[in-house]
Amino acid sequence: AVVSTQSTGGLTLHSSTTVLGENLVGIWPRDSKQFDVNAATVAHGSSVVATGDDFGTVKLFQYPVREKYSKHKKFFGHSAHVVGVRFTYNDKYLVSIGGDDSCVLVWETCP
Repeated sequence: AVVSTQSTGGLTLHSSTTVLGENLVGIWPRDSKQFDVNAATVAHGSSVVATGDDFGTVKLFQYPVREKYSKHKKFFGHSAHVVGVRFTYNDKYLVSIGGDDSCVLVWETCP
C-alpha cells in the first residue's frame, strides 16, 4: 500500500529495506537485470546504504544514491547470492544473510 506523508502526519521512516526508489537509483550495476540486487538497508544514521546481490557481494554506498552507477565499496565473503542485509540498532555492525551458502556474516563498521 502506498501511504502519503499527509496521512502519516509527516512521519519519517528510520529504516528502509527496499531496493527501489529515487534515493537508490545508483545501487544498480551496469547491465543489471531486474533482480540482481536482492536487499538494501539504510543505516540508522542515514548516511550509508548497504546492498546484497546475486553475485555474493555486499556493497556500501553513500546515501542517498541518486546518480546511476555510483561509487561504492565491495566486500566479499559469501559464496552465493546475498538475500538480506541489516545494520544493527547502533550501526556498529552490518549483518548479511547468504542464500545457497546459508551463511550469516557479521561485518564491523567503521565510525
